[in-house]
Amino acid sequence: MNIINKNKSLIKTLCPVIIIVFLMMLMVFNGSKITLIVNAFMPLLYAFILAYLLDSLVRFCVVKLKVRRTQGILLACIVLIGILMLIFSIIVPKIVENINAVVSFVLDKNIDIGQIVSNLRDKINNPYVQFISDRILEASESIQEQLNSILIHFSNVLLQVITNIGTSAFSIVTSFIISIYMLIEKNDLIARAKRFIYAVYEETKAKQIINIGRKANIIFKSFLNGKILDAFIVGLICILLFTIFRVPYAALMGSLIGLFNIIPYFGPIIGAVPVVIVSFFFEPTKALTSLIIIVVVQQIDANFLDPKIVGKNIGVSPFWIITAVTIGGALGGIAGLIFGVPIVVLLKTILEEYIEMRLIEKGICELEADKLKDIKINKKKKK
Repeated sequence: MNIINKNKSLIKTLCPVIIIVFLMMLMVFNGSKITLIVNAFMPLLYAFILAYLLDSLVRFCVVKLKVRRTQGILLACIVLIGILMLIFSIIVPKIVENINAVVSFVLDKNIDIGQIVSNLRDKINNPYVQFISDRILEASESIQEQLNSILIHFSNVLLQVITNIGTSAFSIVTSFIISIYMLIEKNDLIARAKRFIYAVYEETKAKQIINIGRKANIIFKSFLNGKILDAFIVGLICILLFTIFRVPYAALMGSLIGLFNIIPYFGPIIGAVPVVIVSFFFEPTKALTSLIIIVVVQQIDANFLDPKIVGKNIGVSPFWIITAVTIGGALGGIAGLIFGVPIVVLLKTILEEYIEMRLIEKGICELEADKLKDIKINKKKKK
């Protein structure tokens, strides 16, 4: 027994030291190796993300359709491939066409802010409109240069993303194959992870870690799967309505609305800005049309779609959501904007459970934030 304890202590001491020394040697003697190692593990990371997102669809097939797990995995892959074929055969070509049209529209100097503002000022006889239009005309040249550069940069970024998807076809296929094996061996991988946790930590700590992992799984899966499905539906609705009401570049504009809809609260606002601006330069009345469509769709989403799809597992007040998005965006960029909310919800859940246990230990029962003045302390602590 003493020999086992000594070996465990030695392993716990040496493993972190060996890993740190190895990484330091790589950074000192060949920093490019770090990038090589990270790139080598990226397909595995993408495979894990894909398998994690597909697992909900697999479980749906198993539970609702009463099929075996292997059959559920096959059905989930067929659904995914079908959706991707639909997107890349119909939507993506239209988006690329719209991007090229926007770039050509900008480069051909078709954006004339002065002429647009002058036409609006002539049509609307209002002193406030006159004042605002005069200020815009004074700064029209600098504004136009900035808008041109922004639109060109934005178009280049979108084209680069689409190009990267095409050039990374091998990595995508590899990640897809690995994700299938992850789904097939899900139970075995989870069992091995639990075995490792129980081997490294004491039983009480191991149970706490597994419990936190279970809560994190519920929160992240509800948020990510729900938000992706919600964004997909909102994007399709916007593309359809933009096409019906002849909003310019409907496929591109609707896709932007759907994409940014993944970000809570601020996403719809960020997505609406380029849509309204581009519509305004194409035809000022279309800017108002696009804005009305966006507001109506977002109201439907906020009141009906989002609560039904995302569910109540991330039900927190707007204060926590805005805080999570603000801090997450400042620390992690786009990834922080997306993952900030589930991380904050998980931390809040763990903290609330800890506070509840501490209050029970102190004999303070049913203490609420709005009843802090009437604290009743029981002499006999609850077990």
